[in-house]
Amino acid sequence: MSSQIKPIDLTLYGCPMHYIKAREAIKTVELEKSITIEVNNGDAVDDVVNSLRQDGQLCELQTKGNLSSLIKVTRKI
Repeated sequence: MSSQIKPIDLTLYGCPMHYIKAREAIKTVELEKSITIEVNNGDAVDDVVNSLRQDGQLCELQTKGNLSSLIKVTRKI
């Protein structure tokens, strides 16, 4: 039996808060565990992914909707 964890909704935040909130969220999980975050399409996707990768985290774009995208972030450090 698998359980779905609801994505962390960061669509209400602009730059740089969406990144700051994502960074704080990934700190709450164990190493090698993942969270899914939702951000608005456009620059927010690139900003969050690039910044978290610079922090040493693994990021993967899961789905891209009309207005927002889901990003899977795996804690590496």
